[in-house]
Amino acid sequence: MGNMDANGSRPLEDLVQWNGELSGLIRNARHGQPASAVTFRRGHAVAAAERVTTRLASPGQLVDWAQAVHFEDQVHVDEGHQDLLTQFLVEISTPELFEPVTHEVCQRWLRILRTSMASDAEAAEC
Repeated sequence: MGNMDANGSRPLEDLVQWNGELSGLIRNARHGQPASAVTFRRGHAVAAAERVTTRLASPGQLVDWAQAVHFEDQVHVDEGHQDLLTQFLVEISTPELFEPVTHEVCQRWLRILRTSMASDAEAAEC
């Protein structure tokens, strides 16, 4: 039996979807009951990067979010797009090793992710 919080929250799903206030999401994911695994997909990465480009979140918050997602054992990267999504999480979560996270970096990732998703949609129509 997976027991949920009284409010039925699912901390890891809320985290990958960035569904709420970030520090609370990270705290809940760390300190919640051992959760069932969730899959991190391209749509989650797009939504998170869009938060920066639409100024709902700062680049620093995106870094914090990516670290939390990347280092959470129970978040499994979508196997069909593992290389792309792992690269996204690694680059965003360790800007000191790659480059600072800026609006431009987020826009570049949005292009890459959306191109990947669009090519899937085209393949599905064939």
